Amino acid sequence: MSFSSTFRMKSNSDEGNTVRGLLKKYQQEHVPGSPTRPLNPYMYADPKCKKCHGFGYAQSERYNMNWFVCDCASAVRDSYLKKLEPQIDYARIGILESEINKLSWSYVNPKISDGMKAMEAVKPAYERGHGAIFLWGTYGQAKTLIGKILIATAFREGKRAAYANVSNVLDDIRLAFDEREHKTTALLKRMEYWISRDVLFIDELDKVNETDWARERLHQLLDQRYMRAIREEALTVIASNQSDGDLDGYLKSRLHDSRLGPVVYLNGTDGRQFMPKGATY
Repeated sequence: MSFSSTFRMKSNSDEGNTVRGLLKKYQQEHVPGSPTRPLNPYMYADPKCKKCHGFGYAQSERYNMNWFVCDCASAVRDSYLKKLEPQIDYARIGILESEINKLSWSYVNPKISDGMKAMEAVKPAYERGHGAIFLWGTYGQAKTLIGKILIATAFREGKRAAYANVSNVLDDIRLAFDEREHKTTALLKRMEYWISRDVLFIDELDKVNETDWARERLHQLLDQRYMRAIREEALTVIASNQSDGDLDGYLKSRLHDSRLGPVVYLNGTDGRQFMPKGATY
């Protein structure tokens, strides 16, 4: 089941300010690629843009002349999102300021665990700027370390990035129901935060709470992250102790997309047994 099918709803002329209308508007604004010209202009379009002439959508010769959000609209939208983030929320991005300042790829020890194998998949994808990678295997394979190095590197280079285990992502989204503003608006903003990261590392995918709400939110998030990877806009790295064979067919198919990947199996020595005393990473 796709994101679009989850929220496919009957149109109604007076539904614009309802929950249904907001979700429909969200779907329209995040269309990954439409073969037909969208009906309405994109809300962040630049009226002076020579490519889309203020419509906010432009056709791509690379993708069979499908319609995508124009670069001008993305730039205005990104500027708007940055205004919503006046300062770094270290609790939300999952790493400390000290880790941003010091962690680098040199922290991966080539003599223990399969950390180097993970790095050889993640680092080139980061340098390329897009993709979706699935790291899975036994404990102590430097998956978490790779994730924090990735996010620290991204922050030092001015990218919007976050590291979080899957339960923390869902807890953050669930906070929308505690906010004073319209709960649907708050929900969309929190979903947009995770969708819009240039680099996102999701750890412990196998620890997700198996409720309908959690599955639906995670499906929405991963669907949009997949679309952004296909459009070469963002990088998503997912880590798990369970194999891709344990995933539902929808997610497994996308992780094996030949344009993305790879899926990496890690099964070296447990690196935690050899961590030096005093190490804080």
